[in-house]
Amino acid sequence: MEKTSISSIGNLDMVDLKPDQIVTSCELKDAESFYRFWQGLTCERIMIQVITTGSFIEDLSEYFEGHAYKVTKLAKPEFHFQCVVQRADRDIADFLFLLASINYDVFLITDPQPDKSYFSEGKLQCLTDSGERIIWFEYDAAEIYMVGGN
Repeated sequence: MEKTSISSIGNLDMVDLKPDQIVTSCELKDAESFYRFWQGLTCERIMIQVITTGSFIEDLSEYFEGHAYKVTKLAKPEFHFQCVVQRADRDIADFLFLLASINYDVFLITDPQPDKSYFSEGKLQCLTDSGERIIWFEYDAAEIYMVGGN
């Protein structure tokens, strides 16, 4: 990961950064490079948030069967999907990369606080005061961005 200029991030319309936050990025070549990144995350839990259309909600539900998840309707036809998982699963990582590569918004929060809402007013709130890392994809999943953490 290397430090990134805020002006070079193409999808800031979905992310609410705080003025003092430093953004780092990493180029992704394919789903395998994302899976290596996913496996390298040192955390106990990962919150997954996806902004998608209704057609993918059933697919997301299948991937997260057995996990508690929440779906909130946004502006038509979009939905906000949220789930917390405890381990890096290859199928989940591949599906998230697919969604990001077709321009759905995919966000990851490492070790999220149970009482915090990270999504508000149509944007991911980059609240990292408890040591969380907030991670999101560039359009077409060409890069991944991260704020927070150690």
